[in-house]
Amino acid sequence: MKAKRIDHIGIVVKDLDAAIATYARNFAFSRDTARGGEVPALGIKNAFMPVGGSDLEFIEPTSDSGPVAQFAKDRGEGTFMLSIEVENIDAAVSHLRGLGARVGDPVNGVAFVSMKSTHGVNLQLVQR
Repeated sequence: MKAKRIDHIGIVVKDLDAAIATYARNFAFSRDTARGGEVPALGIKNAFMPVGGSDLEFIEPTSDSGPVAQFAKDRGEGTFMLSIEVENIDAAVSHLRGLGARVGDPVNGVAFVSMKSTHGVNLQLVQR
């Protein structure tokens, strides 16, 4: 498996606009207005701020159900997910499963690795 880079870090927030304003003010990061928005199927709205060759993705739950809403209920705001870009998603999943890791099936170029296989990190593999 060839990991290319950290694609993005997902951060759950209570107020998307406040989080964007905080990171813009404190770190001079700029919002990428071409990406993000409301994703009703996932019960979220999100925004991206590029940082070097990666992104911070701020995620606000818009419903009371789903993994982001559950995370916010259980843990509040904070780091939700680390996304790693891979060369080939199918090969990466196969490689990790061969090592005994629990990995979900790839869907639309994305697969999740069980937190039990990553020392508690919600890890997403993505093929761009």
